[in-house]
Amino acid sequence: MKRQTVMIVDDTPANIEILSESLGDDYELFFATSGLDALELIRAEKPDLILLDIMMPGMDGFELCGILKGDPCTRDIPVIFVTAMIEEEQEIKGLELGAIDYLTKPISPHIVRARVKNHLELKRYRDLLEQLASAADRAKKEFLRSVSHELRTPLTPIIGMTDLVLNQEEDDNKRKYLGMVQKSAARLLGIVEDLIETSRLEGEGGAPENAVFHLKSFLDMVVMEARALADAKGLAFKVQLDPALPEAVVSDQGMLHKVLSMLLGNAVKFTQKGAVGLEVSLQEVAGEKMMQFAVSDTGVGIDEADLERIFSDFTQSDGSITRSYPGLGLGLTLARRMTELLDGSIWAENAPGGGSVFQLQIPLVLPNESAGVTSC
Repeated sequence: MKRQTVMIVDDTPANIEILSESLGDDYELFFATSGLDALELIRAEKPDLILLDIMMPGMDGFELCGILKGDPCTRDIPVIFVTAMIEEEQEIKGLELGAIDYLTKPISPHIVRARVKNHLELKRYRDLLEQLASAADRAKKEFLRSVSHELRTPLTPIIGMTDLVLNQEEDDNKRKYLGMVQKSAARLLGIVEDLIETSRLEGEGGAPENAVFHLKSFLDMVVMEARALADAKGLAFKVQLDPALPEAVVSDQGMLHKVLSMLLGNAVKFTQKGAVGLEVSLQEVAGEKMMQFAVSDTGVGIDEADLERIFSDFTQSDGSITRSYPGLGLGLTLARRMTELLDGSIWAENAPGGGSVFQLQIPLVLPNESAGVTSC
C-alpha cells in the first residue's frame, strides 16, 4: 500500500530534523522552510497531512493555513501547528482557521508519532466514507434511471391501447373500469417521468439552455394550461401581470415552464374549492433585477414546520400512508433543483386567509444584456 505523505513546514533545520527522525520510517516526507515555498509544493503534491510552524519570516503559519483552507483544492488537508506558543488566544485563532491540533515545542517524538498516526487514520476513514457515499450516490442514480425507463416502456402502450378500446366501447360499466385503468396508468407514468427527470438533473443533462423568448406568449401558454386544470375542477383562476414586464427575456424556457407547471399543478391538486392564482412581477433583490412568480391557492395550506421540508426528496407535507393526495413528493424537489440551475430561489409561505403561496425568483436577463445565447 502506498505510504501516506506528510509535509513539514519550518524555518528551523533542527526542528525539521527532529520531525523527520520521528516520522521518516512510516511516512513519505516533504519539506519547506518558508510559507511561499510550502504553498507551491502543497498545491503540487497535496500531502495527506501538514505539520506547520507558526513563527516564520514572511508568510507565517496562520497566513498559510488561511490560504490553504480558503482553497477548495487544499481545504481538506489536515493541518497541525507546531509551535512554542501556548497562549489560549493564539490556540483559538489557529483552530478557527481550520487547524485540527497543536504540537508544542520542545518536540516529543512519541507524541508526534501518536498524533500524526491518529489524525491520518481519521483522514483515511473520512476519505473512505466519502468514496462509499459517492459510489452509493452513483448507484442510486443509475438504479433510478434504469428502473424508470423499464417502467415507462410498458406503460405507454397500456395507456394508448386503453384509450383505443375506450373509444370503441359502448358499455358504461366497462368504460368506467377502463377509465380507472387509464387514470391509474397515467398517474404511474407521471411518477416515472418525475424519476427520469430527477436522474437527468443529477447527471450531465441538467445544465440550462438559455435563449431569448417572448415573455407574454410564454405566460399566455402557461396560463392557458393552468386555467384548463382549474376549470376542470371548478376553481377560479386569477392572473396578475406587472405592466413593466419586458417583451423578451433570456432564460431556459423549457425549464421555467416545467417549474411553473409543477407549482400550478400542485396548487390545483391541493385546492378543493376557491381559486388558484398566478402573479408575475419585477423585483430588485440586493441590487439585482429579478422576475418573481407567485402561485397562490386557497387549499389545505402547509404546516409551518414543513415549509422548507417539502422541497426535500420524496417528501409531502402529509407523510402518512393514508394521505389524501398520492405521489412520491418529487415535484417540488424537481422545482427546487431546476430553480437552482436557473440561478434562482424558491420558497413557500402560508397565505393570511388560508391556503399557500409559492414564490419563485429568477434573474431578469434581457436580450441586450446576454451573450452566447440563441434566439428561439
